[in-house]
Amino acid sequence: MKKALIVGICGFVGSHLACHLIDEGLTVEGLDIIQNTLNERLKGLIADKKVKVHRGSLTDFDFSKLSKYDYIYQLAGKVSAWGDLKEFNKINVDGTKRVIDFAKSIGSKVLVYLSSTAVYGYYGYTDLKEDAPKRPMNNPYPLSKLAAEEMTKSYSKQIGQNYVVIRPGNVYGEYDMTSSYDIYKLVFKGKMPVIDKGKYKSCFVYVKNLVKGIYQASVTPEAYNEDYNLTDGCGETLREYLTHAAKGLGVKPSFISVPAPISKLTATTIEGVYKLLKIKSMPLITMFSVLQNCSDYHFSIEKAKSAFGYNPEISLEEGTKRTADWFKTMPQDIKVKR
Repeated sequence: MKKALIVGICGFVGSHLACHLIDEGLTVEGLDIIQNTLNERLKGLIADKKVKVHRGSLTDFDFSKLSKYDYIYQLAGKVSAWGDLKEFNKINVDGTKRVIDFAKSIGSKVLVYLSSTAVYGYYGYTDLKEDAPKRPMNNPYPLSKLAAEEMTKSYSKQIGQNYVVIRPGNVYGEYDMTSSYDIYKLVFKGKMPVIDKGKYKSCFVYVKNLVKGIYQASVTPEAYNEDYNLTDGCGETLREYLTHAAKGLGVKPSFISVPAPISKLTATTIEGVYKLLKIKSMPLITMFSVLQNCSDYHFSIEKAKSAFGYNPEISLEEGTKRTADWFKTMPQDIKVKR
């Protein structure tokens, strides 16, 4: 039986990937700094000792304590639109290098690194392919993700370790406390802000479509040593996505539209104040969140379809319904830590 290690197993994507790998017949272990997961199914698998989780930090865990794995999925990292670049690089770049060294030391078939489409920057495009220039905005998250994926490629080639770089779009789904929870709460209350009426194309990917794609890439040797964009490929606008979310929640679609220039000015001003006062917490509005909604932000998934048969089967309507059903089970007053 093939064995897998998921670094970041208790997080949103990691928990769904663990469940998918179990369904595919793999033995699954994980590493995570947090002590629990929101994913109810993964909780059960851990309680039943069908999934083993090791506790530790990406940057200082002693990987020699672990056994051998056929597949290693590096999903852990610092995710925020605010902070110090050195801290991001320490975790996202240096931490990832430690995982690559471990993969090589035990002879893993492949290491999968989860990057982000944010590395391309926000300049307005549709059907953008993987060979397009990477021009991330001056923000620690996309800068560190690009540095990490470039290191993954160059270092893995140098030491002879197979790799796959996956760039997901805007991931949503059950147990997503990074964005889906807040978005669905605002949609439910009829207070969701959009830029220019939400008319621009976006790049959403339902988490279960994503993890199936990650798995397919990892078990397809012909797909190794390449990078892939993974989205649902729908070409939906933000307004279309939010309208489906409202339908799933059983409420009338009602959004607050703000012109792009005002949104940019507001984000610039707020960020300036935070930097001037050296406030470490993330502002409610950032240029990172604004810019990706000020123009088309859509990617081609043809490379993934050709390389490993990627086929996002769960539709936007179904994915948003499932996410809405999960949201309805959650308390409405949770303050998400950022």
